[in-house]
Amino acid sequence: MQRLDLSRRNLMLAGASALVLCALAPAVALAQTAQSDAVEEVVVTGQRASIQSSQKIKQNAEQLVDSITATDIGALPDRSVTEALQRVSGVTIGRTSDGRDADRLSVEGSGVQVRGLSWVRGELNGRDNFSAKSGRTLSFEDVPPELMAGVDVYKNPSADIVEGGLGGTVNLRTRLPFDSTKRIIAYSLDGSYGDLAKKWKPSGSLLYSDRWTTGIGEVGFLVDVSDSKLKSRTDTISVDPYFARTDLVAGKTVYVPGGFGYRSLDFDRERKGIAAALQWRPNDKWDASLQFLRSSALQASSEHAVGFNPGSANGPAAGTTFTYDNGGHFTKGTLAGVPGGTSLGSSTIDTRYAERSSVTSDYALNVKYNPNDKWSFSADVQYVYAKTKTVDFTLFNALGADASPATLDVTGDTPVITMNNDKAYTSNPASYYLQAAMDHHDRNEAREWAERLDGAYTFDDGGWLRSFRFGVRNTFREATTRETNYNWAGVAPSWSAPSIDKLPEYAGHYGLFPFDNFFRGDVQLPATFVMPNDELVKNYGKWAPVIAQMSAKYGGWWGQFNQNYDGFTGGGGNGGINRQKEKTLAAYGLLRFGHDVSIGGEDRELDGNIGLRVVQTDSQSKGLQLFNPTAAGMPADDTKFSNGARSDFVGGRKYTNLLPSFNARLKVQPDLFVRFAAAKSIVRPDLVQLEPIFAISQTTGYQSSGAVPCSSSIPGNVQANCVFKYTATAGNPNLKPVRSTQFDVSLEWYFASTGSLTAALFHKDIYNFVTNGTSVMPFTNNGVTRNVEVLQPYNGGHGKVKGFEVAYTQYYDMLPGLFKGLGVQANFTYIDSSGARNAAVNPYDTTQITNAKSEALPLEGMSKTSYNVAALYDLGKVSARLAYNWRERYLLTTTAANINIPAWYDDYGQLDASIFYTFSEQLKVGFQAVNLTNTRTKILVSYPGKPEEGLTAHNWVDADRRYSIVLRGTF
Repeated sequence: MQRLDLSRRNLMLAGASALVLCALAPAVALAQTAQSDAVEEVVVTGQRASIQSSQKIKQNAEQLVDSITATDIGALPDRSVTEALQRVSGVTIGRTSDGRDADRLSVEGSGVQVRGLSWVRGELNGRDNFSAKSGRTLSFEDVPPELMAGVDVYKNPSADIVEGGLGGTVNLRTRLPFDSTKRIIAYSLDGSYGDLAKKWKPSGSLLYSDRWTTGIGEVGFLVDVSDSKLKSRTDTISVDPYFARTDLVAGKTVYVPGGFGYRSLDFDRERKGIAAALQWRPNDKWDASLQFLRSSALQASSEHAVGFNPGSANGPAAGTTFTYDNGGHFTKGTLAGVPGGTSLGSSTIDTRYAERSSVTSDYALNVKYNPNDKWSFSADVQYVYAKTKTVDFTLFNALGADASPATLDVTGDTPVITMNNDKAYTSNPASYYLQAAMDHHDRNEAREWAERLDGAYTFDDGGWLRSFRFGVRNTFREATTRETNYNWAGVAPSWSAPSIDKLPEYAGHYGLFPFDNFFRGDVQLPATFVMPNDELVKNYGKWAPVIAQMSAKYGGWWGQFNQNYDGFTGGGGNGGINRQKEKTLAAYGLLRFGHDVSIGGEDRELDGNIGLRVVQTDSQSKGLQLFNPTAAGMPADDTKFSNGARSDFVGGRKYTNLLPSFNARLKVQPDLFVRFAAAKSIVRPDLVQLEPIFAISQTTGYQSSGAVPCSSSIPGNVQANCVFKYTATAGNPNLKPVRSTQFDVSLEWYFASTGSLTAALFHKDIYNFVTNGTSVMPFTNNGVTRNVEVLQPYNGGHGKVKGFEVAYTQYYDMLPGLFKGLGVQANFTYIDSSGARNAAVNPYDTTQITNAKSEALPLEGMSKTSYNVAALYDLGKVSARLAYNWRERYLLTTTAANINIPAWYDDYGQLDASIFYTFSEQLKVGFQAVNLTNTRTKILVSYPGKPEEGLTAHNWVDADRRYSIVLRGTF
């Protein structure tokens, strides 16, 4: 509890500091204005220049937008795009490698939420961009930040912005040759070090850009390449979910964990990227650009884990008792497989390796034509191709049944585990069996063609109308997702095989794993265990055949994947192939207006835009119908219907959405704005939710001598010789998009070129939430038709998301001497939701479906409060930042992997820092640090339908402090 109390105290102090700074901002800004004549001119460099550029974009935009600008080439303010985005008000990021994986963190962050919603559309230079895992969203962590010129977050769209960002739209901007008037050669080199991983890894980028005047006009060329490596480590201690027990203490319900364990995970990441652009301007009327971007990422994790899993029927070992807190929750005790037992029960000692590679290639041609000062036109053609591949392989050793009970103590800041066998036992290969293997594979690809034509007409000065913009856009996208289930199966288990020291095929391929410097030495581990060696799991192609042969020889049932994804028919997370095609045709009109209006006897400028976007979507999904064979002895028609046949199934729908938008800005003063925005937005369903795989099975009923109707509830001496009902679980190719009507009001004061105080209120009414339910559908097979009860996603429900944002930025130029370089950035976001519903990530997993329906659970990924506070310093050749990011506890997932219950990410705050010194334009030297305070992550778990007050701690995680030494320069 001490760590949690400190976290809350830090929250209150930082929150109070942010509020005080915001409250003092007007007085300080006025003082700054009053003393402006006496203040020396401040040269804008470094991060101050970046803040100034970002503020100009926000101030001059007609929509609500926040920006991050990289004024130093190859240098966003943070080490990844996701880490940079978390500094924006209203934006939060996830920190687990997968939404459902509560056990493995991503040190650079993964997943982006805007105002609590994960329906965020990713763009590259205003065009579609995506990763192949789902074919619809962009994995920002795969994008090299060194290639970015800036990132824009649109929170309420206008009609010319491509639909699909119900939460928001994040546009990644790269450079063009004509952005600069001169030749540029820029470089960035750095080395990064993690204090747990204890490895240095290099990164670098190089940019060349130039422009020339030729006989065919002006020509520009740019190429930007990057290669970034990272090695990190996370250490985790886990306590399994608590089970309610009435058999351990007379007359009382107590709560006891089913097991406990720990793991160490080494993570290697390499991002490579190349951005190239060719620009041609033959004269003042024409401008053409050809752009190419390729980003690739390779992520590999190597994990060693120990788990003691006596299960839900465990109890105090012989001669011991458990202790409990006042609420009846276990606090300390020695666990055995059964109450009074003398052995531990189940254990898993595993080595796991997972490797994911992803590549996205983007080709785009844009031509602009401005025949005169009234008309302008633009044509754009884009092709995107993305692919991903994952191989995940685990081998499990297990201790024999004679392993002694183990002791768990959760009374301190972190659990203490004691293994009651001596090290001679746990270090002896004769104590172990090669229990099982597990593998998972996916291979996905997605591609899209997009064509766009835009035009604009500028009206004469003097009236309300400034310009009219219009355009059409056509896309064709297809995505194929291939994946297997997580295939856990026995290899050489204790009941059919000898211990590992007697397996000749396994000899020399296991050893003791030391868990060096675990939790930086703060946690004493109970013993040293024998684990499979890394080479077995890192080379699936070489070792999977060997493991399969051992399985066949020693009574196991694990088999190597034969690359036949069609053999998996469960859909979604249970494997198979999901083929999707989607066409869209959109048209928009946008009228820009602006004029002075008289308010309070003074003229005030009012400008903005009003528009309508109309988009038609035609989606098609290809899956299958599988009629699982029925039991013997069924009636003839049921046997004909359930004959094991499979056939293709194609579904889909066409729909049209009208998306009006309105953005208005009133300049109360030249530096004081009031904005109002209203719009309708949509987000299309995830591809897995559209997958039409119907695996039809039977629930057998009962008849008594043919006289009683088929029923599943008749007691007595009856026989199962009829089908009570047919059931199936499936995706739904007829889903409609989730849609919203959203409103924003903001007050913005820009009191200096790098000084602002802004506040915004937002409200979203969201309709067509995707949830899950049953319906009866007729299916015909082999000449027989039966009604089937299908559990699948459907559109239903209405929810609201609302809240506010406050942001403040200022440099205190009125301060004397060296202090004039001081500055502050702070923002705070509050979000609330009602009526909103989660959807099952995998519509074929009945546990996920059940949990997602829980009315007691909030939206996944939504923190009620979050904030950023950064102390800045920019003066002369020095630029520095000390930045703290915090977000409140949030629901990570309704159904965490393996434990199948809701998991929560506890309150989390992280302190990062950077300092740079500019020797010259050709050389800037810097130092960056991430997670300076070594914040410990805590994952909590609950049960569906139960309030948050019943949460118990599940994971305690320490991650690297990361340090980087950086060199940058421009010639």
